[in-house]
Amino acid sequence: MAHVFISYSKQDIEFARRLRRMLENAGFPVWMDETALVPSERWWRRIEENIRACDSFIVVMSPNSQSSDWVEREVLLAERLRKPIFPVLLAGEPWSRLANIQFVPIPDDAGAALPEDLIAGLSRYIAPRPGEIRREPGDSDPLAEPPVRRTLRRALLPALVGTALFLALIFVAPSLAPPPPSPTPTLSVTPTPTTPPALPNLSVGRLRTSPRLPVPGQVFILSMTILNNGEAESGPFNWSWDASLQEPVRQNTLVGRVESIPPNGSKNISFPVSYGWWGAYTTQLVIDVDTEVAEVDERDNRGLFEITLSGDPFEVDFALRPPADLIEPPYTLNAASYADWNLRFSLVPPDGLTCANARLEIGEDAGDLLLQVEGAVGSCARSRLRIDILRDTVGAALVELLPTIGEESASLFYFSSANASAPLHSVAAVNLAAGAPVLIGDDSDATRSIRRIELLVNRGTIRITRLILIRPA
Repeated sequence: MAHVFISYSKQDIEFARRLRRMLENAGFPVWMDETALVPSERWWRRIEENIRACDSFIVVMSPNSQSSDWVEREVLLAERLRKPIFPVLLAGEPWSRLANIQFVPIPDDAGAALPEDLIAGLSRYIAPRPGEIRREPGDSDPLAEPPVRRTLRRALLPALVGTALFLALIFVAPSLAPPPPSPTPTLSVTPTPTTPPALPNLSVGRLRTSPRLPVPGQVFILSMTILNNGEAESGPFNWSWDASLQEPVRQNTLVGRVESIPPNGSKNISFPVSYGWWGAYTTQLVIDVDTEVAEVDERDNRGLFEITLSGDPFEVDFALRPPADLIEPPYTLNAASYADWNLRFSLVPPDGLTCANARLEIGEDAGDLLLQVEGAVGSCARSRLRIDILRDTVGAALVELLPTIGEESASLFYFSSANASAPLHSVAAVNLAAGAPVLIGDDSDATRSIRRIELLVNRGTIRITRLILIRPA
């Protein structure tokens, strides 16, 4: 900040303060050393800093200042820095070393005013700003103090100044140390920017079903789209589809491979599938499952979709094996054959018999696929067919039979659990005629909770063409 620097002897401090007040009242900012004691070498750095920053330099000439080494040092620095010097004569004779500079006499008189010549001279180097007063902390106006207070302050001044000097040596002097040398600049080489290589960006598109609301057991077409939103060919990659992420979980139901998708291109994948129960299924398509493709963003390589099934009756087609495989007869059933449709078929031999050769097979008769007992003879041929419902319950069930001989009869039993001994409901024996399909069961009340069905056929092999399950009402 631009200011006027006042150089004076500490013995003339009262006059220097009055001079500062007059300068400040005239609008000139002032800096002066308020230290009452002789400055140290460390404090000199602060003085030197303010001499370098000043716009005008005033030296108070008196016998006291003429014999002061510190005043001499300040004047020499101002001369070396070619600062405008304004001598103010307080007492004694003008200094011969400043004889080439016009001095301004200001007597040590409380009523003395600031000479106009001094104001005009200072104004050539620093513009006065009326009303701006620059004070040092703890400064006061001795002219405004009563004599008793002034005397007391003079008595305490050496101690206060000593304390200020001590604090200045601790806190201020370190900041005046010369700055550390600047590090030697090093030559930096800016690498030539390179264009990143173009990459593909695979993402999962939409999923569609046809029909839109398939029924349980129905084979429908599932179509999925894979996108490449990048700027390069994808190259080959594998994909997988999870038919259900909730119980019962069916992961990696289908897998496949795509040879490549061009930039900003797409690939449609369609395949047949079926579900074996009502409700909604959360499915997932995962692309580039083996991370073969280096792409822009790997986070959109998974897509979740919901497939909802209609509440219509679930009709089991024995020409299919879940999820959508055509059966080539003869095909022997096991416990897992229809597990994906939440069904398990088994034989219950007559009481007291072990029918080792009896088995359930899907065979072909006159163009129809039939679930039948094969390899059983005698009493074992009349084994009961047991159908366990693995998931939830059904409200009703119907079985379509194809008798092979005349004078047969069939009975149907519904059970509330897998281990129940007494049936929940039963359908009385129905007489059958050879070669005439018949649908037996009771769908008049769909509020039942059926978990097991048993079919008993007298005199003949069990042959079933259809099984119809009805959702609980």
